[in-house]
Amino acid sequence: MVACTPHPGYGTVFLERRPGIVRTVDLETCRTSTVAKHIVIPTLTVSSTRSGKRGTETIRYRGQAVYTVHERYDRVPGGTPGPIMLEGMSPDRRWVLFAIDPMSSASLAADGLTLEAVPVAGGRPRAVASGLLSDDYRTWCGGKLVLTAGGDRIASHHKWLIVTGSLACAGASVVVQSARDTGVNETFTMSPRWSLARVRLADGRTTVLDTPPAGASDDSPRVGRGGRIVFVRSRKGLGTLYALHGGPLVDVGRDDGYYGHRPWAFLTWSRGQP
Repeated sequence: MVACTPHPGYGTVFLERRPGIVRTVDLETCRTSTVAKHIVIPTLTVSSTRSGKRGTETIRYRGQAVYTVHERYDRVPGGTPGPIMLEGMSPDRRWVLFAIDPMSSASLAADGLTLEAVPVAGGRPRAVASGLLSDDYRTWCGGKLVLTAGGDRIASHHKWLIVTGSLACAGASVVVQSARDTGVNETFTMSPRWSLARVRLADGRTTVLDTPPAGASDDSPRVGRGGRIVFVRSRKGLGTLYALHGGPLVDVGRDDGYYGHRPWAFLTWSRGQP
């Protein structure tokens, strides 16, 4: 059973708690169904070759080579400079975003990587920014890439640009989750109490959208058609999808997160109608 409160016009929620199995919740009627996930053949891939202590990693778009990194394995088993991590494409499909995981070190990657962009037509990559590269730490808004920068795996520590936290585009502004800067000593004793704010891209003006009640955190904001905003209100890792100024929508399960970041990556919202 899924605890749900009907909200007409808020579309559909998809919860993939098990790989390949998706539970669908219609937020207008709270009807639920379970379907198999449709498999999409990716157009953006990385191919690898290796011969002895040398090899290559190549980004390919629709089968065509975009950018190649030459690897050496004589001193580092994971290779240097390291494997390519794909981070998506620009909305106009002209740029590929990627990062290189130094020496295939999960620990180094956890503290942030350098996001780079390379033209689909080929050429030299350009560094964008360094930081945690979770999908919800960046968004395209008005043709611009807005992202949270700053090293350190702790979600609310030493981050900048405009605010710290997850982002969602809302026209000429971004909706973010933010929290006070928590130091390393607090990481293992508490989780950040995230709240939501709107930041204008033109001048950085910030408007607080909500403050969660004691013991709760408001994570993972998402903006839909007509400016509707939803987010996950969590308590001790258990979350409920909320409509801003509209109350609870549906229980979405558990996400214990990682160093203060709970992406709720298994949750997709259809964004509803205007």
